[in-house]
Amino acid sequence: MAEETPVAEEAPGILVNGVECRTTKEMILYKMDRTLAILGLIALGIIALTAKTVTVPAISVVSLIAGGLVTYIGGKITK
Repeated sequence: MAEETPVAEEAPGILVNGVECRTTKEMILYKMDRTLAILGLIALGIIALTAKTVTVPAISVVSLIAGGLVTYIGGKITK
């Protein structure tokens, strides 16, 4: 029978009311990551609209970004 390689398990964190606790550093990095992604999408939309001529692909990009942000914000509100 072939030897099985042992699987390293992550150390379980501290649970409070069924939710795993995070360090302050982990929470700050998590929030910054999401914020930077949202700001990047907004900047991409602004750049697409402020070009010399607004093309059909630029309008498509902006609508896609707007739809994604609306879905994200709507999902956060309903939680």
